[in-house]
Amino acid sequence: MLLIWLLALCTFSQSGVAFSQDKVEKMHIGYSAQAGAFAPIWITKEAGLFKKNGLDVDLLFIPGGPTAAASMLAGEVQAVAMAGPAVVSSNLGGTDLVMIAGIVNTFAFQVITVKGITSPSQLKGKRLGVNRFGTAPDIAARFALRRMGIDPSEVTILQLGEQSTRLMAMKAGQLEAAIVLPPITTIAQREGMNVLLDMSELGAEYQITGLASSQSFIMKNRPSALKLMRSFVEGIHFYKTRKKESMAIIAKYMRTSDMEAVGATYDYFANKIVPQKPYPTAQGIKALLDLAAKERPDAAKVPPDRIMNASLLKELDDSGFIERLYQN
Repeated sequence: MLLIWLLALCTFSQSGVAFSQDKVEKMHIGYSAQAGAFAPIWITKEAGLFKKNGLDVDLLFIPGGPTAAASMLAGEVQAVAMAGPAVVSSNLGGTDLVMIAGIVNTFAFQVITVKGITSPSQLKGKRLGVNRFGTAPDIAARFALRRMGIDPSEVTILQLGEQSTRLMAMKAGQLEAAIVLPPITTIAQREGMNVLLDMSELGAEYQITGLASSQSFIMKNRPSALKLMRSFVEGIHFYKTRKKESMAIIAKYMRTSDMEAVGATYDYFANKIVPQKPYPTAQGIKALLDLAAKERPDAAKVPPDRIMNASLLKELDDSGFIERLYQN
């Protein structure tokens, strides 16, 4: 009987957290866009890493950061892979939403243009497409224009929804430029369009996307939150080390059979953008707060630490768990 009791007892993980083998916790997790930047959360689910760590996760598509934030506040989901600006906006509005991990800590966007536009100066007086005003692509567009020496007021910025819609608008002659990510970049280049600027090469720190949750959930359910973080870190490791399997998952979630474009998405994000240790960046959050301060001056006084909680990741990191993953 003692042996049976011991076997039924929880096993001790490498991170120092005990996980029950006979009890699986239900959890709802969201992601806010069908874009390559969200591949780590898809892969964590599809590779069975949530289940490995004692979580039965329903992974839900919740379009748009504001909607995703509202879902967390309503208790419908416990965490969401989403854009940083929506987390900052919600927190400034009085909620306790925070970034608990960083996925894209810089501007991982490209400015693409129709065939006839090959220099920034040609964008003046033209139309540029983003998804919605105030979202990460819109912020990126305005930042990119300024870096190219163009005042955003000199360009007509239009909100047109998903990346594929923006690409179709360019092909139909309704736009001359758009902010996109792989795999749309690859598809656009096949159509003879140009990549005018790859913003990831600018080196600017912006918390574009990450994994968000609420301080209250972390405080009340820390063991569960730690299982979530452990799973996510293992998902990133799988992503970076299992290209073939990861590409198949990306193709499934992006609903495409264009494996050349999927491969470009993988190479861009897995090799260039997503960090092994996905800490949210204080400088990246500060940049979003400074941007928000243009409409609400009080945002400039908010410390970035209020918008982030890296304690779960740090606990795993301090245990040596992440480094051991990459030694195997």
